[in-house]
Amino acid sequence: MGRINDIAARAGVSRKTVSRMIHGHPNISDRMRKRIETAMAELGYAQSVDSPDVIPTHGNPGIGVLFGDPDAGYQVSLYQALLNACQERSRYLVVEAFDETSAEWARQVEGFLDRSGVTRLILVPPLCDSYEIQALVKARGIRSALISPSRPVSGMQSLAMDDRHAAMEMTQHLLDLGHRRIGFVAGRSGHVATLLRRQGFEEAYAMRGLALPDESLTVTADFSFKTAMQQARKLLDRRDRPTAIFASNDEMAAAVILLAKSLGLSVPGDVSVAGFDDSQISQTVWPELTTIAQPYDVMARVALDQVLSTEGDNEASGITVIPHNLIVRDSTKPVLHADAAE
Repeated sequence: MGRINDIAARAGVSRKTVSRMIHGHPNISDRMRKRIETAMAELGYAQSVDSPDVIPTHGNPGIGVLFGDPDAGYQVSLYQALLNACQERSRYLVVEAFDETSAEWARQVEGFLDRSGVTRLILVPPLCDSYEIQALVKARGIRSALISPSRPVSGMQSLAMDDRHAAMEMTQHLLDLGHRRIGFVAGRSGHVATLLRRQGFEEAYAMRGLALPDESLTVTADFSFKTAMQQARKLLDRRDRPTAIFASNDEMAAAVILLAKSLGLSVPGDVSVAGFDDSQISQTVWPELTTIAQPYDVMARVALDQVLSTEGDNEASGITVIPHNLIVRDSTKPVLHADAAE
């Protein structure tokens, strides 16, 4: 990517600004665009900024991915796994920063496909459930794989972990430790993972013949650390606080641990905390998190196999289910007093 550095230095702008213009980001002023194009011409990079030659693939077209949320631990872990899988197969991973809220979303996708020349694309949550993106990609004849979609999609391969069953296993783990008043931190409303993980939580109680905890012991965040800090206070400030809290991802679970400690509570002495995903933060927070391990490496390899396969007509016959693991670490332990669990 030395070319981008040279252009940025000549134009007197940041490398990020050059990259955003080359990749068709809509929020680049005409004045800035002119400065960058002039710098390209002066340096001998006279080809159009729409040239697909931004990443030299040498006849080996890359595997495209649209990067929606660079701060999400799940996506960071998944993209690392995809990079590793592509390296194993001598492929490039061609990643585009994508703003799904922009009115220019179609232009972003079209521009990415035009410049990169990719003919294979992997879509991850939440973009994998966008009907508009699916339709656009299919119209272009792009072979695609969907990771963790809410449903099979005709003309596209799909794979997922069983979020509902995994959440049920985690809840059963907490019940086995004697916890009954379990708080639940749900994820972003409307997200399929939010629905499935809450279903698994509730089904674990039903399987034991137990009544669900009071509805007030469930709060909704948006899978982010900051929002979970705010919402978890509703659980930990209670006089009858839960003896355990199951958060729908590791970032939110880490927020629960930090908040508990700031309130003078011990984890897991006063409250056990469990997460979901086994992202990097699960082992950097203290105590380390009990969590559900997403099989990132396996998911990446299967997705890559799906988009590289030349067999069949790419019609969806269902979702390939990838096994998960429950990892028990130091953030959960048996409830101290039986009466406290009621």
